[in-house]
Amino acid sequence: MAANAKKATFTSAKGTAVYPYLQPGRPDTQFSAEGHYKVQLKVAADDAKALMEEVRAAASEEFGKKASSASMPWKQDEASGDIVFTIKSRYQPRYCDASGKYIAEAQVPAIYGGSTLKCAGKIFPYEVGGRTGCSLQLSALQIIDLAESTGGVSFDAEEGAFLADEASDGGDGQAYNF
Repeated sequence: MAANAKKATFTSAKGTAVYPYLQPGRPDTQFSAEGHYKVQLKVAADDAKALMEEVRAAASEEFGKKASSASMPWKQDEASGDIVFTIKSRYQPRYCDASGKYIAEAQVPAIYGGSTLKCAGKIFPYEVGGRTGCSLQLSALQIIDLAESTGGVSFDAEEGAFLADEASDGGDGQAYNF
């Protein structure tokens, strides 16, 4: 790897978090036991251009002519035209608030999809198994605006329908009797 490519760092523009796994001590362990801290950061196409150029420059420096066929750490959202960057790391990132002040690990709020973030880290060119590409390795993130959880389900009340206090639980405290 070229000397400058090793030192290539990035700071993203503001973007919207999609499927974040960023909570301290809680990486995504679905595909590996050690887990990964990761986020897909959806950035407006115009705002994404600078980071895309930085990654292309690192790929070009590292791979020369092969850079044109290298895998890049983004895709374009067909519906909005926004660019969605994949940013991840095996290591827990540092967290900052909107003013740039570091947040203590115990004080990091829940970061849900829809939160506005900026991410920083290293641009990492790789060549593995005949494949070349660049990845974005997360080392810090700035929380600009938090989204609320959308994981709960809420329904509007329906008139004249079943109400839980009208149901019998069989007298044994169990919700289900088999």
